[in-house]
Amino acid sequence: MEEGMGESTTRVCPSNLRYEQQPQHTAGTIKKIRLENFMCHENFEMEFVNAVNFVLGQNGSGKSAILTALCVAFGSRAKKTDRANHLKDLIKKGCSNAVIHVEIQNEGEDAFKPEIYGDVIIVERRISVSANSIILKDHQGKRVGHRIADLREMVEHFNIDVDNPCVIMSQDKSREFLHSGNDKDKFKATLLQQVNDLLENISKEIGVAHGIVKDLEGSIKPVEKELKELQDKIKAMEHIEQMSVDIQKLKKKLAWSWVYDVDKNLQAQSAKIDKLKNRIPACQAKIDQQLNDIERLKEGISEKKDVIAIMMEEYTQLNQIIADQNQPLSLARKEALELEHDCNSKTSKVQKMLQRLKKLEQEVQDLHEQHVKNTQAEKSDLEEKLKGLQHEVHAAELDWGRLKEEETKLMNNINLQNEEIKTIVYKIQDHENNCNEISKQIRDYEQKQGNKIAGFGGQRVIHLIYLVEKNHQRFKMPPIGPIGVHLNLLDAKKWAATVEHAIGGLLNSFIVTDHKDFLLLKQLAKEANYRNLQIIIYDFSIPRLKIPQHMLPETNHPSTLSLLQSENDTVINGNVERQVLVKDYDTGKVVAFNQKPRNLKEIYTADGKKMFCRGGVETTLPLKGKGPGRLCSSFEDHIKDLRSKASDEQNAANEGKSRKRQAEIKLRELESNLTSRHCENVGRSLSSKKLALEEAMHQHAAENSSIPSSSVEELDVEITEFKKKLEEEQILLEALRQRKDEASGKAKDLKVKFDKLRGSAEDKFTAIEKAGSQCRKIESELESAEQGKAHYENLMENKVLPAIKKAEEEYQELTKMREEYAKKASIICPEHSEPIADLRMLYEKKQRKIMKRQKVYKALRQKLDACQRALEIRGKKFKSNATRLKQQLSWKFNDHLRKKGISGLIKVNYEEKTLSIEVQMPQDASNRAVRDTRGLSGGERSFSTLCFALALHEMSESPFRAMDEFDVFMDAVSRKISLETLVDFCVAQGSQWLFITPHDTSTVKPGPKVKKMQMLAPRS
Repeated sequence: MEEGMGESTTRVCPSNLRYEQQPQHTAGTIKKIRLENFMCHENFEMEFVNAVNFVLGQNGSGKSAILTALCVAFGSRAKKTDRANHLKDLIKKGCSNAVIHVEIQNEGEDAFKPEIYGDVIIVERRISVSANSIILKDHQGKRVGHRIADLREMVEHFNIDVDNPCVIMSQDKSREFLHSGNDKDKFKATLLQQVNDLLENISKEIGVAHGIVKDLEGSIKPVEKELKELQDKIKAMEHIEQMSVDIQKLKKKLAWSWVYDVDKNLQAQSAKIDKLKNRIPACQAKIDQQLNDIERLKEGISEKKDVIAIMMEEYTQLNQIIADQNQPLSLARKEALELEHDCNSKTSKVQKMLQRLKKLEQEVQDLHEQHVKNTQAEKSDLEEKLKGLQHEVHAAELDWGRLKEEETKLMNNINLQNEEIKTIVYKIQDHENNCNEISKQIRDYEQKQGNKIAGFGGQRVIHLIYLVEKNHQRFKMPPIGPIGVHLNLLDAKKWAATVEHAIGGLLNSFIVTDHKDFLLLKQLAKEANYRNLQIIIYDFSIPRLKIPQHMLPETNHPSTLSLLQSENDTVINGNVERQVLVKDYDTGKVVAFNQKPRNLKEIYTADGKKMFCRGGVETTLPLKGKGPGRLCSSFEDHIKDLRSKASDEQNAANEGKSRKRQAEIKLRELESNLTSRHCENVGRSLSSKKLALEEAMHQHAAENSSIPSSSVEELDVEITEFKKKLEEEQILLEALRQRKDEASGKAKDLKVKFDKLRGSAEDKFTAIEKAGSQCRKIESELESAEQGKAHYENLMENKVLPAIKKAEEEYQELTKMREEYAKKASIICPEHSEPIADLRMLYEKKQRKIMKRQKVYKALRQKLDACQRALEIRGKKFKSNATRLKQQLSWKFNDHLRKKGISGLIKVNYEEKTLSIEVQMPQDASNRAVRDTRGLSGGERSFSTLCFALALHEMSESPFRAMDEFDVFMDAVSRKISLETLVDFCVAQGSQWLFITPHDTSTVKPGPKVKKMQMLAPRS
């Protein structure tokens, strides 16, 4: 509940970023800066134009921290920033590390290694309590360098000197100009003293180097003396040799030849020992490489096994799902086959009935032909029959119209009844789903009531707590968690759900006392398969924080902190005192948007709303989730309410099912009353009567027109009934076909889903086999690495070390042999203890050594002489430039002062190392110059100081410059003139400028080359 509740702070107000078309950046200018946990900034980002940038804001808003971050990013030490003694002191309080991210434009002719870095160079300075680092990246964020030498090379290329007040003038350096009456302090601002001191130091170092070279040249004089003595000794030995007889020479050579042979053997044996010893590091390196490979492969095997275990679990779940889907698919296929069989049977039956119908119609036609041939009727009977047929046709038309209207009404009622049944079915499904969801919630709450810890992470947290207790000796302090277990809530029945919304994300968290415990707990969480565990680092020794009343929200409503209780001080030291709880939306709206009390961060309502106001924007968010919250003291009442709701939902579902059955009964009644079939029969009867009437009228004159016999009437009745049955069978056949199509579609959908699941399972099985193959491959590599390690260890123990030991023993024997031979040779030839060949060899060796040293010392002497000449030339140039600088500085200073009607003069004394400023005010009637700036008013002193700084800026080069609180003590008129002077000067110079001020700059209008950025007010 400590760091997790802190709000992320972006301290630039976007609404105040008013500027038009932004000019293109040039090489060395600052494009963007981003700060994390640096001084007062938690998460800060700001972009600049390559012309004039104004950073505005109240005191304490973090303006000067931007300059401090730039100084640190470009290699300045903490003490030189005048803000801290160590870089770790610049880390935001409560944080363990800080990041400074600066992007530098790298385009144009002055670009620094554009083929490596591209068009942007990223300088990233990371600061922690124990160490800090520098990283240089290219435009894609790829790491290029990390040494301080790389940063210095880049800084020197762009001529960025953050310690020069002409480049970055901080508050402290501005204060030196404003309040210092010492002319020597002003002289330091010209940096001439630094150049002079640098030249003097170089001169001293060259003198010291001359002394060192002289000492080195003196150190070889004893060697030259020895060389001369050796030369004399050689001449004497040569003279003795000439006087010696050949026999003595032979004796001497014979006596010492044995010694020389042993010396040669000793040299060969020594070289052999060195060669064998050189094999030890190579062999050990191989062993270390194999050990690293073994460790890496073991980690790879462990990771692969974890992946395989997860994939096997997923594969098992897929197989279970496939098994569950297999039965519905089989049932659907079976149903489809049965319906297809019934449809085929019904189709065959309909075809047979059609054949029977055709046969009956043929018999009727035959009978009609027979009756035409054999029957005669009277004309009067035919007329009467025509009248009867006309009457029947009229009656049939009336019946057909009436039945058609009844059929339409019944069809409308049937459609309405079907819609009602669908609505009832949807409601039943909703009630059943609600009942299942409530039952699931009841089981969860019963589990939480039985085990409070399980409510804050389930079985994973229980397993983790078991591992923590098992490894408690490895922790510096036992971890605290889950946090929710250690919290009690006042009035929990009313506020539990609201507090859950406010801090619910932290209730599962654990708290540890340092980073080592953090890593250990993270490892245990991984073993417990609790991979997303949130861990907070907090010092357990800090007592319970007592928050002053003026830092709390000024409201009568409770805050989250006021409702929480805990016996553990570390748990309760959270940042929740600014969260206020209210009962409903209307009350929250009044408090958050109308009253707006101080120190208020957010408002949570009991009816599930979150309200806050940021930058004048009023925001209301709905909160997800329902229930009493995990901090509720008892779940009995809520479980009881849920069971009551579940019972109501079940009753509603049962009631819906009853209504559905009644609606289905009513639907069947309507379908049974449907007279569409009777209407069709009446229509066919009407058609047949009309046809008969037309035939009778056509055959009015025919004598053979007569009424069919009784057999024909019987056949007509049979045909009519047969057609009726045929229509019923066709309707049943159509229904069967529709059901068959639906069953086939359902089976097809289930088959597609089943195939998709089976394909996923096959893919998962393939992935498992692939992972298993990779695991076996890694195991094989691990076995090979272990064998290689054993091989090189065996080689070291059985070959290398014994061979070295044996060679050393042989070397000792040869040394003893050489001593014996030398002793015998000395007895034979005592006067020739040193052969002339050895003396000559020693002479040549020392002569080469002396010549090499003399050559080195001569080169050093030449370089020192060149440095001395360059130093003298630079000294002359420095004196010449200093004289011109003094004149130019005074001219520029007076030129800037004239914009306000003031005249001035700068006097520089290089011998006394002083710089004095004289200012002549226009309103001074005495025409007396002011020589001490402390005698000026605050605004006049600030304006004079600004003119002096601009005069210095104009004579130095840098891709960007920055000034902090340059307009302190100025009145409105002076500030207006100063701002106009600054903007005109900066635009004319063409480089990038950064001005920081807490004062009003409304006279400066934003434009393509002027950008104004407003910092947010500091948080209380």
